[in-house]
Amino acid sequence: MGAARFAVTVTAVLLAGFFGTSWLLRAFTVRPLQPDPRLPSFHHVDTESPQYRLEQSSVGDGDAVRDRLRNEVLDYAKALADDPCNTILKASYIKAVVAYARAWISIAPCIGIRSCTSFDVAELDRARQAFGTPLDHRVRDAMQRAHARATFGTGDFPQETARLVADLAADDAIDSAPQTRAFRRVTAQFGNAVRADCGR
Repeated sequence: MGAARFAVTVTAVLLAGFFGTSWLLRAFTVRPLQPDPRLPSFHHVDTESPQYRLEQSSVGDGDAVRDRLRNEVLDYAKALADDPCNTILKASYIKAVVAYARAWISIAPCIGIRSCTSFDVAELDRARQAFGTPLDHRVRDAMQRAHARATFGTGDFPQETARLVADLAADDAIDSAPQTRAFRRVTAQFGNAVRADCGR
């Protein structure tokens, strides 16, 4: 009787040890990472490729008026990102951005009110050609940097350009419901980006 009890106990301990060890090995085994579409993918950038050089250049579309508008927005956006509380720079930046946005809207009026339909395809193609240059991409990047540092509200831009400016600068505060000064001050202090609190 004692030998049978010993044999059953040894068998139970061995089985528990076997299954426990196999479970631990499965639980803590390092597996290769599976592709996940939610994770960003990275690829090698060839700095010598013609496409990369074009994207990093300041090539416009050759139109002197549009190039002047682009360069004004670039200059004021860079200056405003460096000094976000300067009211004179902010006013000049707003003036330059409004002129740039109105140039977009003059080619495709439906962009300003977000009412583009299939009938507006020709106008949208012309707008994409006119404002799809590498310099325009730099303008959008500069606008996004300026809006990440300076606080803008719904009344800062004219209504006809507010939606387009909000899209170009990726700043939802421009084209949102009216916000109080206190709310803008709190979002400037605790928002996603580090924005300057200029007492607005």
